[in-house]
Amino acid sequence: MSSLHILKTPGPNQGATVPLDGDKVIIGRNPDCGIVIPVTSVSREHAQILKVQGKFHIEDLQSRNGTFVNNQAISARVPLKNNDRIRICDFLAVFVDAVGQPNPPTQDDDGGQEGSSTTVEATLSHNSGMLLETQPAEKLRGLLEISASLSKTLELDVLLPKIVDSLFQLFKQADRAFIILASEQPHRLMPKVVKTRRAQDEANARFSRSIVLKCLETAQAFLSDDASQDNRFQTSQSVVDFRIRSVMCVPLVNPEGKAFGVIQLDTQDRSKKFTKSDLELLCGVSAQAGIALDNVRMMQDAVVQERMKRDLQLAHEVQMSCLPQTLPEVAGYSFHSFYRAAYMVGGDYYDFIPLSANRLMMALGDVAGKGMPAALLVTKLTSEARYNFLREGDAAKAVASLNNLLAPQCTKMDRFITLAVAVLDPTTHTVTLANAGHPSPLLYRAATRTISECVPRKVSGLALGIMEGYPYDSCQVKLEPGDALVIYSDGVSDAENAAGTQYTSPTILKALQAVGSGSPKALIDGLMKSVTQHAGAAKQNDDITLVALGRDA
Repeated sequence: MSSLHILKTPGPNQGATVPLDGDKVIIGRNPDCGIVIPVTSVSREHAQILKVQGKFHIEDLQSRNGTFVNNQAISARVPLKNNDRIRICDFLAVFVDAVGQPNPPTQDDDGGQEGSSTTVEATLSHNSGMLLETQPAEKLRGLLEISASLSKTLELDVLLPKIVDSLFQLFKQADRAFIILASEQPHRLMPKVVKTRRAQDEANARFSRSIVLKCLETAQAFLSDDASQDNRFQTSQSVVDFRIRSVMCVPLVNPEGKAFGVIQLDTQDRSKKFTKSDLELLCGVSAQAGIALDNVRMMQDAVVQERMKRDLQLAHEVQMSCLPQTLPEVAGYSFHSFYRAAYMVGGDYYDFIPLSANRLMMALGDVAGKGMPAALLVTKLTSEARYNFLREGDAAKAVASLNNLLAPQCTKMDRFITLAVAVLDPTTHTVTLANAGHPSPLLYRAATRTISECVPRKVSGLALGIMEGYPYDSCQVKLEPGDALVIYSDGVSDAENAAGTQYTSPTILKALQAVGSGSPKALIDGLMKSVTQHAGAAKQNDDITLVALGRDA
């Protein structure tokens, strides 16, 4: 009788074989369905298997999430072939056609008499339909025990030896058992469990790479009556050296159908042989083990992702603690700032540093790139900037010194840093400006209500980290009552809308001029309102930082 063998399901029937003894079987979430999948992602009546003129077909019933046969979505009635894999959300099953099942080898199958030295071989898909009711009760009990033990742990080092111990109980003729996983590197194999019937033989136990690689490449299970006489392995010296006789090798397969390892059992005694029914049973074990190992992999991936998430959160908190927590207080002046990283950690930097003679340094920098490498370089920039500006009174000399300190690290990390610096002297109401490849700071003049760039191109130098020993220059502007200075990162000018149109520097000038005020807070709030309206629902693609200082009117 044709049947459906359930390899993976959110419900209680994992590992069950469902006979297809009627003309129609409904699969869905509804409790009245022939096969129930109790999850909300599955439609109430998701798909149906129909028997038409003795042939089985599957049909999707206009479900929300689709029905897949051999990883291909179906839109119409599709005939089923033996070993076809049916996937519905997290449900995975294999169709077993009673007509298409392999028959036991007969006298004519191998061209010789039974028991001769000629190899009797069987090749089955890893999930070929196992008619478990034909297996002896003891083996059925062993398979159930393996399924139970696989469901109790997600620790690989505990899980794999349990599988092998159970295999020795199921297959009394087995002398050696191996569980071998494939590496990401081609043809590199990683034996995870090597076990022999006699403990003293384990130190010398070896597997044949030829047999394992064949199983991995074809993603099919096979049985060889005598590997030493098998035409497929006659060129393999390891088969002879390791005294491999009867051998079974089945792949461990993930839900996408890719083989990621094998289970191999072999004998060293010519009189001990595996049968085709043994191979079918081992295929059942491998199907259960494949699911369990894939669950282990997903759990390990989830642990790594959670650890990375925690690390990023910690990096975010550390980075935020390095930024100014309060605005400066200088008589006759006001300040404002805005910072928003595109990701959990950012590559923008800003700071307010009190200097000698009541002066104040305001700086904004931008490390090329995003994410963790940029954030690490920002941390170094923060500490080095404070040290250099407190040591050097001159803005241009401090930037040059900072460039020399950061150049080796920037070269090593293949990064550079743009930086704009403004040193305020509230006594003379002057601001000294130095620029290292950064967008020019903008000057708002209250008298004319205009805004313009205030660092000439000839004064602006190279970004930090590009050339060690580069000489930087500076310029100076005088602030009248109501005047203000704004510095921004290129996350503002590069902000895009859904159509990919950038905000651009000329738009920044228009937005700031429209504010009509020299208040640092009003200027930054007005500009960010304009940027937000331009971007709309588009995702922020770069860090956005602004700082401003203004002389009170």
